[in-house]
Amino acid sequence: MKNITLCIVLFFCSFCNAQKWQPIYYIDYSYADRHLLRGGFEFIVMNDNHQNKLFLGTGYGIVNYNGKLHGIPDLHLSYNLGTVLFIKAGSSLYHVYSLAGISMLNTCDIGIGYSKSFNNSNVQIQGFTAGITFRLTNKENVYGRLKIGF
Repeated sequence: MKNITLCIVLFFCSFCNAQKWQPIYYIDYSYADRHLLRGGFEFIVMNDNHQNKLFLGTGYGIVNYNGKLHGIPDLHLSYNLGTVLFIKAGSSLYHVYSLAGISMLNTCDIGIGYSKSFNNSNVQIQGFTAGITFRLTNKENVYGRLKIGF
């Protein structure tokens, strides 16, 4: 299984390199009746002239539930309105969530929202949630511009 996973990751990385796509690395912490730490890659799906951006992200997280650590794959869309506001919706195998809040030049998103567990999930993550996301990349068009001066 490890070899298959490694082959998929290497194929994905070579595909992204061939397409001149550079992933945006992110780390995300959220709390919805339990702590959840995620990390992964985001890609810019839409980038208009007004600094509005749509990010598609995929990653993997860990959560402690009933004294055991559980792995949680994550898929989300984050729409950043300019460099000030964002709306995020995502899903995992165990729950769906949505967040809205403030964005600091697209480097850091701080938001609140709600998370709902699936009825048949082994890990229950449900209730109001608060989260923070950090993005790291050297791509020039990801971060917002701070306009100071004349």
